[in-house]
Formats: sequence, structure tokens, C-alpha cells
Amino acid sequence: MRFAALLDGTVATAAVQAQALAGFLGDGLRGDLAGETFVLYCDERDRERLVDLAPTRDVRLVKTAARRPERMVDCLTAAARGGDTALFLAAAGATGTEIVTRLACRAGGGVLTDALTIEARPQRLVCRKNVYSNHLVGRFELRARPWCVTVDACWNDTRRSPSPSHTILSESDESGDAGRPGATTDTRATGATGAAPFADAELLEAPSSGDLAKSRFLVVAGYGAASREGTERIADAARRMGADFGVSRPVAMNAWAPMDRLMGVSGTRAAPALCIVAGASGAPALYWGIEKAGLIVAVNPDERAPIVANSDAALLDDAVAVLEELAEIVAGRRTHE
Repeated sequence: MRFAALLDGTVATAAVQAQALAGFLGDGLRGDLAGETFVLYCDERDRERLVDLAPTRDVRLVKTAARRPERMVDCLTAAARGGDTALFLAAAGATGTEIVTRLACRAGGGVLTDALTIEARPQRLVCRKNVYSNHLVGRFELRARPWCVTVDACWNDTRRSPSPSHTILSESDESGDAGRPGATTDTRATGATGAAPFADAELLEAPSSGDLAKSRFLVVAGYGAASREGTERIADAARRMGADFGVSRPVAMNAWAPMDRLMGVSGTRAAPALCIVAGASGAPALYWGIEKAGLIVAVNPDERAPIVANSDAALLDDAVAVLEELAEIVAGRRTHE
């Protein structure tokens, strides 16, 4: 049997992912498996660095669009259905969780998140993970293949070195740059550098639409607002900037904002030109609701929050203070224009 490690090089946490996967492959994976790494990337300038990070000797390069997990899953589904790859491994985090979950659903396999250890047996995968707020360790079995698993975040702090040399087995382009998805290409010969992340940013003059699903400019407040008052201050800042206002599930469940403002799996999905996420961790359920935004800006004091890694830009500071200052800047600019 074979396994495939998944390294998402389209986000800023690639080095941490590689470190966690390398540690897990060395000490957390048991069984007779040979493996390879799918390196997902979007910028040619990162290509060589990401190959060097790969935790296995054999590498498959896949060029893809950033923050488009559905495209990433397309190429992985083909590998799951067409080969002898029984296990797909991703590091902890929102992106890894979404990829393995989508892949398991698409390929008819089993999924488990936050595995401490796994043992591959001929007909099943035996996994152990923390349960009940880390007070107990549970034992789980996956039978339907492919087995799609994320490793626990505790593996992020391991210090095992990645493979010292690499062999590129294949290269494909799922970004559309080569004329059609899945086209094989020699990316080393293109010299592509990728688009500047802020090339299409603009100051939006239109007032808020009132309809979150149709919003062009959206501010989403999270639990980091800390109170109803903090949430209302962010909502007022959004109004002064001409933005629609949404919230994460913890904010709505604490009655700091109406339920019709809820973004994500339990609420609204939007594709604004600009989305500012203020004080939300960026859990997969929320991120699903905003992932199609043209530009995502995170404001969060926690540099390890998933939204920081999955945003186009991040400001590590207090969300309420930053949004109020930003509202003053935007209002002043509009007054002068």
C-alpha cells in the first residue's frame, strides 16, 4: 500500500505543515507503506522551496489556485481512484480538514481529523486521537478506502528534518494557466511569477446592500470582539465604511448579534470583493462562507489562528481597535475625495 502526504503551499503555514508531516511519518505512522508528497502551490517563486520542504523523497507537483480547495481535491480524487494509494495525510488546520473531508466524500472513503497515531492494516486503518477535551484517547477504525486523515496539531512542534533529496514524479497544472485543468506542464520553463495579491484591490464606494449573500464589501466579527459592546462597535465601523456586517457562530450563539447575520455553513455564503475578518479564528464552518472572497484580510492578535494562514493579508492586533481606526481612515478618504 501507498500513502500520500498533502503539503498545501498556497498558504503561509507550509513549513509548519511539512514539519508536522515529517514528524508524524517518522513516529506516528505504523505499517508497511511507501509514500509520496503532493505539493500544491500557486506561485512559481515558491516552487523550489516547497519541494525542499516535502517530507518524502518522491514528490508530485500540482499548480493550483490559492484558497480553492475544490480544485485541489480534483487532482487528488484522480489519484485516489486510479492508483493503489490507500492513505492521504494532511497537517492540522482548516485547509487540511476541508481537503481530506472533501476527498473522502468524493472518493467514497473514510475520514478522521487530529490523529495522534495511525496503524495501517490490510483491511482497515486503526487511529488514536484525543477526545473529551484531551482527557481521554479514543481508538477509531476506518474501513472504507481511501483513508483521509489529518494529524494532530501536537505534531507541529516536532523537529524531524524533511527528506534531504527529492525526485519529482510528475507535474500538473490545475490552475487553468496551461489552457485546461489538469494539463501537464514543465513549470520550470515558464518563468511565471504569479499575480500580485493586491492587484485588484479598490476602495469600494457603494453603500452596503443589506443582503449578505450579494455583498461586495463584508466585515465579519468573531468571538474576539469579546462582548456585545465589542460586536456593536465593529458593526458600527462596518457601517461607516459602507460594508455589510456578518458574524461567526459563537457571536450569534451568545446573542451579541442577530442570527440573520451568521456567516458560514449554518448561515450565509458570500463572494465579496473584499472581506475583513475581525477577531474570528477562521474555523472551517465559517471559512466556507467567505472562501470565495476576492481578498480576505484577517485582524486577529493570534498569529496561529487558522484565518491568519488562510487570508491574503493579516494584521496581528485587537480587532475592535483596528476596525474603528480603519473606519476613520476610510471615512476621511471619502470626505476628501
